[in-house]
Amino acid sequence: MHGHQIKYFFLVLVLAVFCSRCTKPVDFDQANDLVIEPVVGSSIAFFNGKANDFNEGAQGSIVTDTVSIDVFGNNFVQDNLVKAELIFELTNSINRGYSLQVDFLDAMGLENQSLTFTVPASPSNVPVLTTFTEVFEDMALVDLKNTEFLIFTLTMLPGQPITQDSLGEINLQSKGVFFLLVNT
Repeated sequence: MHGHQIKYFFLVLVLAVFCSRCTKPVDFDQANDLVIEPVVGSSIAFFNGKANDFNEGAQGSIVTDTVSIDVFGNNFVQDNLVKAELIFELTNSINRGYSLQVDFLDAMGLENQSLTFTVPASPSNVPVLTTFTEVFEDMALVDLKNTEFLIFTLTMLPGQPITQDSLGEINLQSKGVFFLLVNT
């Protein structure tokens, strides 16, 4: 063997010794212990209304909308949903306060939960942001999983009369954040 060949031989031998000490046997059973915790967000409902949409003479002081929720009918969601947060964000620049009621109905139309939030007036017609977060865990989560419809009712609270010339608007945005736990 020549000098260069001997050096390469010892280099390969040293690398082989070190590499054999660095590797561990692969435990393929670790895949059975895999836990995935995805967090998924989704828009639920939104509403934009101008002050004159609530003209009291036109029976506009209450706005109601029904939203169908079909995500909870999925077996994957039923089995793996461990927590949910519903976030309601209202921006009001009308000189009147509002009440937002959200009713949770099951497939039979029976109410299994109801939330009510108060939104302050904006006397100077400057947008006032109000955020409400409702966390669903344990029994509240069970009720949420049985929900098929949400009924949003926005009611104008007593105050100065609203006319066709009244300024401002109210905007509602809502979203759900869903926490899943998937064991494989």
